[in-house]
Amino acid sequence: MKRLFITPLLALAITSAASAQRPSAPDFSRAVMQAYEEMLRENYKDYEVLFRRANEYYNHGDYLRALDDLESAVKYAPQSASETRFAIFALRAECYYQLKRFSLAIQDADEALKIDPTSPNMLNLRARIEYDFNKIPEAKADYTKLLRINPRSQEALFGLALVAAKENNLGMANEYMEKAVALTPSSSAAYVRRAKVKEIMSDYNGAVDDLLLAMATDATDTEALPALVALANTNYPAVVSGLSGAIRQAPRQPLYYFLRASIAAAHYHYGAAIDDFKYIISENLYNYAGLYCSLAECYYALGDYEAALDNVDSALAKYDDKEDDPCHYFTVRARIQRAMKHPDKALLSVNRALDIKPENSDAIVEKALILTDLDKAKEASALLGEVIMAEPYEPMNYLLRAWILNDYLNQQKAAKALYGRVIDLELDHADRIGSMLGFAQLFDGKTAQGVAWLENCLAEPDYDGKTHYLAACFYAWAGRKQRALECMEGALKAGYANYHDWIANNDGRVNVSPIRDDAKFQALLEQYKSIFAH
Repeated sequence: MKRLFITPLLALAITSAASAQRPSAPDFSRAVMQAYEEMLRENYKDYEVLFRRANEYYNHGDYLRALDDLESAVKYAPQSASETRFAIFALRAECYYQLKRFSLAIQDADEALKIDPTSPNMLNLRARIEYDFNKIPEAKADYTKLLRINPRSQEALFGLALVAAKENNLGMANEYMEKAVALTPSSSAAYVRRAKVKEIMSDYNGAVDDLLLAMATDATDTEALPALVALANTNYPAVVSGLSGAIRQAPRQPLYYFLRASIAAAHYHYGAAIDDFKYIISENLYNYAGLYCSLAECYYALGDYEAALDNVDSALAKYDDKEDDPCHYFTVRARIQRAMKHPDKALLSVNRALDIKPENSDAIVEKALILTDLDKAKEASALLGEVIMAEPYEPMNYLLRAWILNDYLNQQKAAKALYGRVIDLELDHADRIGSMLGFAQLFDGKTAQGVAWLENCLAEPDYDGKTHYLAACFYAWAGRKQRALECMEGALKAGYANYHDWIANNDGRVNVSPIRDDAKFQALLEQYKSIFAH
């Protein structure tokens, strides 16, 4: 899924609602984990404590550590502790499912269902895994069994709707999903789930309408906005058309302009995004400093750094401590200043960001890149090491640190180990290209494997050119200039309008710098210059 470029109006409510449900990271690490460690020092075979700690890891998205504890828990839990063993297998199945290791997830779901064959939660989980693993008959059987156990199971009805849509039985799909929605007609989640069925039925306009209805039903729904962005990944015109229709019906509603602009920016249509952000400001539809930061990010992507700096400074002059995210604004200003070749100023800005949020990963990564420009590679590497510890699933941080170790600190062996970690971690990304696996293989000397991975990525639909852009980066560094230029043209043709990436991005060997001096490179930018207009 593409990242929204900015902090949207809607996301302010979503973020608040989500953060209210989660303990803070410091509380989690210092209090809870210390207690578990003390108990396990006394008895490392305490399977119940291992399970509880795994559950904490799972709740904080650390699936690999959760799996380590669950592996030990299932080893030490006796067969007589059937209830605990059921919970262990169920949680391990969920972890594998989150990591998209579907075959292992199904195995553990089977083990749990051997203990309790009628568990609704496990039947639902196994059916979801089977559906995602494209085992449609098996998913259908489990959803049917679940519906027999509970005729009012919304999970079963939506599951059978998905299966029917996959089988192209559109009549049954409609029947199942309408029954499901009727159970909770005031629930935004029901419309999000119905949108998913409609998407599979290729009713993209209907899916967009349902997601907008979900937002109108509950502005704090955490699923609707990401689902809308995900839908734009496969059918951007349908999403923009739906939002434009909503704007025609409610021309003074800033949220719809904001969503349209946010999604346009997330798909590299910066000119359209700038128009909508400016309209909100000029018409005084909403007073929010983040709008100026959104404009700054768009101008930055288009290489207009002066306009970007003016707008982020406006955001910093207008922000409200309660509603805004000044840490993000200072980080964006640092990024712009670094692009303008003012690393000293950039360092001051990013330090302001870290004064506000010392553990903010975006700010820490930006500081590491600035320090690299200031010939302080050792400090930069240490900062990236901290980020990797905090966010072990983000592959780009490994690649950045490996680049610094290899190119600036002459530590090729350490760099190679980091590339190996990216390869071994099986990092989970919704889009295959996001794992960056092929880059790690390329820089680890496994070029053939990297090429095979990349060509598999290119075989998938590329709706906005990002995959082709990354392919151009890959082949540029692989020394295959002609193939890199072909991929560059594919990216530009699909609308990848991040001019900064094309002309200035030099970070982490994930860039097109090796081909920038080629005449064809400049010719392609000139040929497609209209996509950079603003």
